[in-house]
Order: sequence, then C-alpha cells, then structure tokens
Amino acid sequence: MNDATNMNAVAMSGGYRPLALTLKGFKGIRSGLGRDTITLDLEALVGDAQLVAIAGSNGRGKTTVMDNLHPLC
Repeated sequence: MNDATNMNAVAMSGGYRPLALTLKGFKGIRSGLGRDTITLDLEALVGDAQLVAIAGSNGRGKTTVMDNLHPLC
C-alpha cells in the first residue's frame, strides 16, 4: 500500500494527539498530485476545533489518512 508513513504526535491524557502525518510512495499522491511525499499538518488544519469531519469523493484518500492515523487513534 505505501512505502513509508511518518507520524508526529504529542502525548495527552487518554492517548496521543497527532500533529502531522507524512505519507510517502502512495500511488494516488504520485499520480494525482505529481508528488512522491505529502505532509498533512493536522495541527494547522484542526486548530482548536472540537469536532473534525473528513469529506471528499471516492478515491480521494480519506481511508488512507484514517488507516495511517489508526495506531494513534
């Protein structure tokens, strides 16, 4: 599925809060965005929100992001 995934996270009471997610070698990133690596700055995207929704069309990477966050969530 992927060559590498890198997660930066901070410890919180009750678990971890992911700060950033770097994905490397995903087919969709190479073919769709023309990039080999993409970093999602989750801290900047979420800000101080209490609830976050991930939305998009089929095949846009929602499950890929969630699958790679799974070890921390």
